Amino acid sequence: MDDSGNPIPSPLLTIADAATLLNVSKATIRRWTNQGRLRCSRIGARDERRFRRGDLLDFIKRSETAAPQAAQHRQHHANPAPTRASSPSHCCIISKDIEEEWTTLGPEVLNNLQQGAQVVVIEDSYRRACLENLLVANGLDKQALLASHSLRCVSIEDSYFLSGTMQWDRAVAFVESTILAAKASGFDRVLVIGAGSWADNDDGVVEELEKYELGLDEMLSRYPGASVLCPYAATQVTSQMMVQAFATHPAMRIQSKTIQGLL
Repeated sequence: MDDSGNPIPSPLLTIADAATLLNVSKATIRRWTNQGRLRCSRIGARDERRFRRGDLLDFIKRSETAAPQAAQHRQHHANPAPTRASSPSHCCIISKDIEEEWTTLGPEVLNNLQQGAQVVVIEDSYRRACLENLLVANGLDKQALLASHSLRCVSIEDSYFLSGTMQWDRAVAFVESTILAAKASGFDRVLVIGAGSWADNDDGVVEELEKYELGLDEMLSRYPGASVLCPYAATQVTSQMMVQAFATHPAMRIQSKTIQGLL
């Protein structure tokens, strides 16, 4: 309160503050404000975005519960799909190379899109080309899927390397914020396909990746409608990382056969 007994307004937060609070990139904050999903104020000659902490906290609360009407609408209009056994929420895809890897990832993308889930692909240039070829071959419009939020494509730099380096807790926070954003958009199911290539297979990355996989498994236990596929191709990762994959995932998929992991 000020001297007159009036409440003192809370200071406005910058876009960097908002990104930190919501555990997303500044580009995501800009997109959400442009879409009208996240409230902001504009100040100064440069029309810079500013945020009230209360609005950000309200956004988090909205994200924690799916919009029931939107979810029902999506389920009602989803194309019928064959019934299939439920897949593990955290599964490692083991393949001999990235070409074989996509023979598993491609059907997962199509199946989840068909069932009304949001599919989030963390992509590199090769995976971007594979995804586009897959959609064209099945008569799907990538731009339409992106516009409806059924499909999201995120670069490795805007996901795992938000802080400039691989930090397991920031990476887990990114996946969690992605799940919350999907729920806020009315999706009760979301599939995240993790990065398939790691340019820096040094000890630091290996250690952070192990913590990430374990942290990811713990986080996913809170979101029954979410699942993550983590590809490991023998031509892309070290033998140490491949062994680590067996030890940090509850399930493994090798040549389309799912087996129990060591976790």
